[in-house]
Amino acid sequence: MRIPSLPGALPLLGHLPQLRGQPLEFVRALRARGDVVRFRLGPRAAYAVNSPALIRQMLVADAEGSAPVRRRRPTGLVLHPSRIRRYAATMCELAEARVDSWRHGALVLLDQELFSLTVATVSRVLFCGPAGKRLAEDVRGTVPVLIEQLGRRALAPVGALDRLPTPVNLRFRRALRTLQEAVRRAIAEYRADGLGNGDLLSTLLTRRDEETGAALTDEQVYDELVAMLVAGTETTASALSWACYLLSRDDGAQRRFQRELDEALGRREVRQVSHETLRELAFQQRVIAETLRLYPSTWMLTRRPNSPVELGGYLIPAGSTVLFSIYALQRDPELFAHPEQFDPDRWLPESTPGIPRDAYIPFGSGVRGCAGEQFARAEMAAFLSVIFSRCTVRPGPGGSRPVTRLMSMPGALPLIVRRRTPADRHR
Repeated sequence: MRIPSLPGALPLLGHLPQLRGQPLEFVRALRARGDVVRFRLGPRAAYAVNSPALIRQMLVADAEGSAPVRRRRPTGLVLHPSRIRRYAATMCELAEARVDSWRHGALVLLDQELFSLTVATVSRVLFCGPAGKRLAEDVRGTVPVLIEQLGRRALAPVGALDRLPTPVNLRFRRALRTLQEAVRRAIAEYRADGLGNGDLLSTLLTRRDEETGAALTDEQVYDELVAMLVAGTETTASALSWACYLLSRDDGAQRRFQRELDEALGRREVRQVSHETLRELAFQQRVIAETLRLYPSTWMLTRRPNSPVELGGYLIPAGSTVLFSIYALQRDPELFAHPEQFDPDRWLPESTPGIPRDAYIPFGSGVRGCAGEQFARAEMAAFLSVIFSRCTVRPGPGGSRPVTRLMSMPGALPLIVRRRTPADRHR
């Protein structure tokens, strides 16, 4: 069966200018062309997969054109609910200290504040020793660079372009080298010190494979730590920023959230209640779900099958670039009513049966899903509870718009924060 082609390709460049110039608009336009659409990245053919069922097939069953990988990731094993419960107390303490530093009525660049907060939190959770403080600075300076450039490289029409000594490529290489050295130095220090302080890194280093009994190699530990650093910092900061942005523009939703928090907390602080209590706040969970629908953890994923793959009756050649956009999927008007509207109540139990199962995958799915999803969700619940129990947030000047890297980040996000008084919280 012939795959439909997207018109409008330019000589040599193909559709790359549209994808680079207006990526979110481009991936949404692709959805109108069919379940699978052929387009061009420079001189090479590429394929967009738009059907929810076919996207799940790519994520869950046949990501690289071979049998699915069933091995559980080590991070998923060590991020047990009991461990996340322990981390939640640290998250709340750090968030309270950060929020207390905001002056009443001040204009706060919340995207920067939240990224700094997530870096501090992940560093504390991953590394209790001196290596954590040094690594925090390296993460702060390198992860945004890596996220931005990895998004560009995924769409590069010719892989050799990445090897040219351009300023962008040199900056990427420096950032990657700095992060690699910092993480590997931390691993070496922990091995030398006897692995005994109970944080996530020491847990990974003492973990044994369930089938073979073998310890993880340094390279496996490195891969898991980098996945956690990205999920726990840039991914979470993005989702938190968008949640604050959306609530700042919806007075009714913000008041509902604060009433729910006030009733759950009474006269206690957020750090004094359990992680389970925060996760049981129904409206908060709907706010998080709706934020992740509008702004998922990544706007686009790509795959390159090692062998030909059949999707929906179409044959995708081996070695092709296959793109699918979770951002476009979760804003499809055929799948979600009023998809541009921020509506936490679309996730009420009586409403969700109308949402197809395959239409909502904000962290990906299957063996290629985000290993740090539960950690990121715990961070969101803790940080949002602290912020909105203590503050009311209003839009600042200029607003914000998505900036597309691997994930859809807000641009500069200036918000005005006003402290809530005890009377506000307990009336």
